[in-house]
Amino acid sequence: MNTRYLVATAGIILSSTITGCFLPFTAADGPRTFAETDDKIITDMRLEGLSKSSPFYLNEIDTRAVRSFVGTYWNAIDANWVSYPGGYVVYFTKNGIPTRAYYTRSGELECTIRQYSEKELPADIRHMVKTEYYDYSIFLVHEIIKGGKTSYVVKIEDKTSFKEIRIDDAGMEVTNEFIKSK
Repeated sequence: MNTRYLVATAGIILSSTITGCFLPFTAADGPRTFAETDDKIITDMRLEGLSKSSPFYLNEIDTRAVRSFVGTYWNAIDANWVSYPGGYVVYFTKNGIPTRAYYTRSGELECTIRQYSEKELPADIRHMVKTEYYDYSIFLVHEIIKGGKTSYVVKIEDKTSFKEIRIDDAGMEVTNEFIKSK
């Protein structure tokens, strides 16, 4: 019973985290490109919701997903699988960094999201952010790897505001901005 509760809670937390991290997509925005972080996997998760995930047995996971995971992340620590309507998510730690790998129902890797702080951010990306936002501090980074391409969602703050910046092949842009209340 405790395991089922833990899996359901993790799904709800991930769902709310993802929803808060990515911009919504509407038909008026036009077709999606890779540069947009709200790609198909994120949209599926928001629409179908990891909050609808349910406890399951590990033998219910597509064996191709498990083989792919073990082959790619053979040194992963504390791997936990969650099933959701769009596929499977594996939560694990690799080299001390919390990571999530998303697989389709047929076992194909869709994307990987790593979450870390400023010190793990590649120097060139950190330099880009710090040059443009000198007085801000970086407090959270999501590294998204999909189709062999990497993009970053960097969250920064100063005394009065928070900003969310997306960095990819197209450049750097502010995707969300919040004013701190007093």
